[in-house]
Amino acid sequence: MNYSGCCALEGDWSYQPSRRSTLVRLSRLKSLTTGLCRAPVSTAIVPITPRDRWNTFFVYLPDGKLSPAQRYSIERIGALTGGTAIVCAAPSVRDVPEELLAMADAIYWKALSGFDFSAYALMLRAVAERSSGADLYLQNDSVLGPFADVDELLARAPWDLSGFMGSAALENHIQSYAFLVRGVDDATVDRLASVMSTRWACNRWRDVVNLQETRFARVAAVGMSVGALWFAPRAGDGEIGLATAMKRKLARSSTKPVIADVRDPTLVAGLELVSAGFPFLKKSLFGRNRALQDANALAAFLAAQAHPPVIEGANDAGR
Repeated sequence: MNYSGCCALEGDWSYQPSRRSTLVRLSRLKSLTTGLCRAPVSTAIVPITPRDRWNTFFVYLPDGKLSPAQRYSIERIGALTGGTAIVCAAPSVRDVPEELLAMADAIYWKALSGFDFSAYALMLRAVAERSSGADLYLQNDSVLGPFADVDELLARAPWDLSGFMGSAALENHIQSYAFLVRGVDDATVDRLASVMSTRWACNRWRDVVNLQETRFARVAAVGMSVGALWFAPRAGDGEIGLATAMKRKLARSSTKPVIADVRDPTLVAGLELVSAGFPFLKKSLFGRNRALQDANALAAFLAAQAHPPVIEGANDAGR
């Protein structure tokens, strides 16, 4: 498959490790020395109970209010096989919307810090402790949807850790906005502790990418099978080397900003992907990445899916 001139996509990709550049290693070292903080506090409002599968949606609510897009995702996730859990990041437990009580089988609150991986770590441990052996589907609110049949897609995924889009950017990894972990137990928690921790977290996006998202598949693959339903093998083709990065940094004050060579199919070919059965659309296409897709076409797609319009600047647009 080849979308909008970006990299061709492979289907049903089983993870293979790839080389990490010197620039990536140095960036990770910086994140490791300056990017770690204590994990956010959390509490179970309605704890999970034993199930064969839990489907978890992480919502970020700095104002304590659900957006129409988040409600849409909750409804779609609630229709999946298994129990529905919501992890709500809000200023305090009192700010968790009461309407969530009627929308989920389990509800957890966490403080606003920590990004999505702190929510994932929370639910991974909760499932291991209270529903050991269950499969765990995790999705965050940086994507709209799901629009396709996630149950059907995951049913054909043969791996212990199944992502939707794999990418070769920085190193081979799976994108972390949605994935499934099969048979979660204490061993799973231990195996993934270096990327999903209930003791530490990251508060900057770059640190999350460096220390968690792009390391996730490699860490998991030590004792699990890992793969993705789609894979972009040339997503990192536009990346620069250490020497070029240093030259640009030194000359930054006297040159025009460098336009990034974006090769992430979910950004440059989002509409083509969803038309071909990919289940998500990135919310950042309505925010910081809105120049990468046709706004009218995006709006038409959402309308055809009975999805509410996404308003730029809403708490869940473009994070």
